Amino acid sequence: MTTDKPASGYYGPEAYNSEHLPQQKRPAPGANPAQPWFNRKADRKLPWGHTEDVAPQSYRADYSPATLRRFEKEPNNFANVDFHQRIDHERYRHAKAALRTQILLFLSGFGNPIIIGFVAIPMLFTLGVYYYDKPESVGHLDYLADWAYFAAWVFGPLFACNLIPTALFKLFPRQLIKPDKGPLWELNRRTGLVTVFHYDKKGVWGKTGQPEEETAPFYEFDAYTSNELIHGGGVVHTLYLAHRYRNILIPIGTLIGKTSPEECYALWDMFQNFMDTSRPLPDIPLWEEHRANDPVTAEHDRRTNRPSRYWRDMDNVTWKQKNEEMGLQVLRLNTPGRLDIMRNSWVSSPRPRRQRPVTSRQATE
Repeated sequence: MTTDKPASGYYGPEAYNSEHLPQQKRPAPGANPAQPWFNRKADRKLPWGHTEDVAPQSYRADYSPATLRRFEKEPNNFANVDFHQRIDHERYRHAKAALRTQILLFLSGFGNPIIIGFVAIPMLFTLGVYYYDKPESVGHLDYLADWAYFAAWVFGPLFACNLIPTALFKLFPRQLIKPDKGPLWELNRRTGLVTVFHYDKKGVWGKTGQPEEETAPFYEFDAYTSNELIHGGGVVHTLYLAHRYRNILIPIGTLIGKTSPEECYALWDMFQNFMDTSRPLPDIPLWEEHRANDPVTAEHDRRTNRPSRYWRDMDNVTWKQKNEEMGLQVLRLNTPGRLDIMRNSWVSSPRPRRQRPVTSRQATE
């Protein structure tokens, strides 16, 4: 799905347009300076272009229509706090929370109801099996009391991981919900630039308090999926961007964690679609409120008569169906089998001819 023309003068000269790629230097095979040497053989490079309108599961779950409607109704108590994160029609800027906030969020993950249920189901099954095999001398109450003592040691820490961080966040929100020192990286659709922020105490940041910025055009990065063996013989994957000519690496896979390859493919498609000025913004709930601010997207929505609140006014039943449809679309992604449009932009650098040494006549005589 493409638009007629990009908005003249709105996008920068290095904005990414999948239909008009600038000529670039052909990279040397296996010599990417940003890619660690031990990843050059094992990791898979993903092709550019031929994307689909998809998004990873976490983006669909975290930004559902019901969630967006709740954000619109509930006031933001931290509107005056700069968390350094920006997601709009121009940029996707990623930042982390402060270390204290990350620790509490990590602990609260162990108290997730899904984890508690995952532990409780086999325990209840074991309780029922051993109940019929218990000695006759053991009474029902004694048997249940022994299991209750054991369950308290198992579920007590899990419930504590849920209740303690929740209580602390409610009692001391200003002290515990804090941003980190600044953003980590940014993808800018309007300029076409990727920016990485460095915080070196001995460098610019230590002297001025401002991070050092390293920028490069988006089309000079390549996406790779890494493989990692886990307990039980399974394999998980994550996604990262590596600059083709310089030592710049961005672990964008941290946005979705270590997951299946198809989820990594969906993340790569989503960011390509976001940066591609030949097409509208990705049509998912996350970017809906910003669609009118991007000229290419606004023109596309006007021409197709797309409702401005298509996602936000969607009922839960319809959203569930749409979410499941996209989930199946993600599972069918075969990104490694696509043709790489970026190869068409590479130009071979002419090799200098070897000059034969010229010998003087006097030397030959």
